[in-house]
Parts: sequence; C-alpha cells; structure tokens
Amino acid sequence: MASYDPEQVEFINPEDIPDLGSDDEEWVDNEPRLDVEPATEEEIQLWWTARYDRSIVKPIDTPLTAPWGLPVSSKDLEKLKTGFRTRSMDDKWDLLVEDPDDKGNVSLHILRNWEYAELFTLHIVSEDSGGTVIQDITWEGNWNGHRCEAEQAQKEVVILCRLFLECEFETVPQYPTSIMWNGEAYKKLEG
Repeated sequence: MASYDPEQVEFINPEDIPDLGSDDEEWVDNEPRLDVEPATEEEIQLWWTARYDRSIVKPIDTPLTAPWGLPVSSKDLEKLKTGFRTRSMDDKWDLLVEDPDDKGNVSLHILRNWEYAELFTLHIVSEDSGGTVIQDITWEGNWNGHRCEAEQAQKEVVILCRLFLECEFETVPQYPTSIMWNGEAYKKLEG
C-alpha cells in the first residue's frame, strides 16, 4: 500500500481550468442545452409531494393481483393518503398516492426510487359500513426472474408502510425486516 507523501501532491492552478460557459446554462456533453426550461416553484412543490404521476413511473411488468381486505384505521388511512417521497437515495423507496377516484378510493403505488419501477399497488376503498380496507394488492410477478406469493407481497408492503409511513395496521403481526426479499419466499421462474 502506498503511503501519503505531501511532497508528491500536485496542485492545479485555477487559471488552467477551462471555461465551460456561464453558470446559468445547462450543459450536456460540453454542449449548452438552451431548450430546457427551469422548473417553476409550483412544479418543484408538486414533485416533493408524494403524488403518483403515471407518465414518469415504470409500471409493473408482470402484474399479479390478490384480494386482501385488510382493515385500515382512520389514522393509518391519513398516513397512506400522505405517501412518502424519498429525499435521499439511501431510502430506496417511494410510496406515491394516486388522486382519488369519484368515490374517494385511492391507490398507493410503491416503487424503487432509483429506477422508478413500480413493485406494489394497494387499492384502498371505503366500505358501505363506513370503514376502509385495502381491498387488494397488485405486485410484480417477475422480479429479476423470481416470484413471490400474495402473502409475501403483503408482508413486504406492511413492513414498508410501517417503516416509511409509520402505519400501525393493528390487526397484522409485527414482521421483522429480514422478511424483505426472503430468498425462501421467492421461487425462480423458468425460462
């Protein structure tokens, strides 16, 4: 291993750094991009909300859907409707809320933020009795050549909602985070 020798350090003269243009131009491959409009304050604020935008999310490639019927408390419903947008690549997950339909039902879309690929969708509906349930879950049926069953997808969603939204889901057991991507719960797909 080489040791550090301060006598061997070369310093760069700031005058030797090439001028790439003014600070207010955007550059791509050393060419100015003048066709890019800066985001408005409204667009920036909208981005930081946890609103689902179909136009920028890679949808589930191989969707599988299963009924669930998980009761949701009013406190958890508010948290689910708020969603979560990561502010750091360390978080790895976004939980984005789709605008309510005409009956007030919403969908929560859970995706990996580094590739903006959707992996789970929760369909949250109001029941005639006045309660709210996660009616069903849709999940990616081909995650890098592997598939899990509905029970595993539900456990992973509960863990993510508890971690990022602080949902309680009183009727569901506490799952350890080691359940996430449990190799034994995923089967390798053929072909």
